[in-house]
Amino acid sequence: MKILYVGHTYTVRANQAKIAALAATPWPNGSVELTLVTPHRWRGPLYSNRADLFDRSLAKNVDHHILRAFFIGKEGAYLFSPSIFSLIARLKPDIVHVEQGAYALVYAQIILALLLFSPQSRAVFFTWWNLPYRPRGLKRIAERFNLSHSACAIAGNDAAREVLREHGFQNPIVVLPQLGVDERMLDNPRAHSAGQKDFTIGYAGRISEEKGVLDLVEAIGILKQPNEVKLYMVGSGDALEDVRRAAAINGVHLVHHPAIRNEELPEHLAKMDVLVLPSRTTPEWVEQFGHILLEAMAMGVPVIGSSSGEIPNVIADAGLIFEESNSAELSDQLALLHSNAVERERLAGLGRTRVKEHFTHGIIAAEQMRLYEWMMKHGQPVGGTRSHFVPNTVTRAA
Repeated sequence: MKILYVGHTYTVRANQAKIAALAATPWPNGSVELTLVTPHRWRGPLYSNRADLFDRSLAKNVDHHILRAFFIGKEGAYLFSPSIFSLIARLKPDIVHVEQGAYALVYAQIILALLLFSPQSRAVFFTWWNLPYRPRGLKRIAERFNLSHSACAIAGNDAAREVLREHGFQNPIVVLPQLGVDERMLDNPRAHSAGQKDFTIGYAGRISEEKGVLDLVEAIGILKQPNEVKLYMVGSGDALEDVRRAAAINGVHLVHHPAIRNEELPEHLAKMDVLVLPSRTTPEWVEQFGHILLEAMAMGVPVIGSSSGEIPNVIADAGLIFEESNSAELSDQLALLHSNAVERERLAGLGRTRVKEHFTHGIIAAEQMRLYEWMMKHGQPVGGTRSHFVPNTVTRAA
């Protein structure tokens, strides 16, 4: 079976481990040939990088094409150069998996190429978007075109599935995270340093107000022994100076490290006694998943998360949940873990077990492969009768 896999997420080598896991997943009726396509570079809130070439020692049946792209960093608007058309004409894939949202122009570009050169291909897309929106203009045209030619979809969370249903998509939707965790992280649990005096509270990611970073600083300031606690914050963002000022006002010992590459994350997680994801819901954004929680859990770092979006479903009973924006409740939970090493170890074990049973790259890849099997048996080809799509309207402008 020939799979064409498209996504800017895989410009980063650490994320390519998921592609290797997919390529290694058995296909019941023969072998798998996987063609990975990424833009030549990507620009995100935490990094700007040239695409890393896939290491074929991880999977020899993966062929990576790095294509010139335009409007880099704009997930809904970027496009590939015309070389994507010649690639699809030559490849004629059985399955096309595009990890961009419902109205993404690059998905429309690929569907157009499939209609011209490979109409028997089946297409599936991935979306994180979990807030109501109403597409207008070109977005509306692209969304209708994309949804009507998609055999099925993958939603990163339950709310994203409901948004697709509200937009009239009636074909199967599987709820599955975009990425799992590299199994190798499970082999290297955090080693607690003997004699370590500071209790290190960690945060890693975008340092912005909606991520709740100011709530975290306030919660640490409420603790009765703030001199025994250190806030270790890894990342960058527009709220960094606000965090520094709040830390000074609240008497919080703040250590900041600039944004890092994904493969550097384990060494920073190893410095943390607990990781906190204190996200806040806003009218324009709600936490879509919180992948950093899985990475911390895999390494045996206890986690605390807010009630925003998908966080409670990710953590389940393997960590602590506080009501978003409630700094006092977060402070109580930090005080509990600060004073109770037994509870820290209990949560560390639960977290590692949860990741091992539900969230490794291998588990995510196996679920995707089962979906591809369904697509080959029951999914409508791109060039066949239109998919079950009934246009609908919702309330928020995109």
